[in-house]
Amino acid sequence: MRNFLAIVGAATIAFLAVGWYLGWYEVSSLPSPQGKQSLHVDINQDKITDDVKKGVEKGNEIVDHLRDKQQQPESNGPASSFFAPPAENKNPPTSNTPRK
Repeated sequence: MRNFLAIVGAATIAFLAVGWYLGWYEVSSLPSPQGKQSLHVDINQDKITDDVKKGVEKGNEIVDHLRDKQQQPESNGPASSFFAPPAENKNPPTSNTPRK
């Protein structure tokens, strides 16, 4: 349970940090006439909607690219022969004497 709460807390902090960086909301402090400070939060719903749509489109492009990459036929061999086994000698020795 503690790990779950830690994950939720980390996700919340990450969401708040990303939202602030992307300009989804703005936090400001305003003095009141009685001398107290008040906190004011402006949420930009249009920016959030646009950014989420762009993220979904980008995610779809990545998924489509990965699908296309998987459907392409793979090559039949390596690009170089560095890891290929050595070529066999086409003309084996004709005598039964061992090679030195």
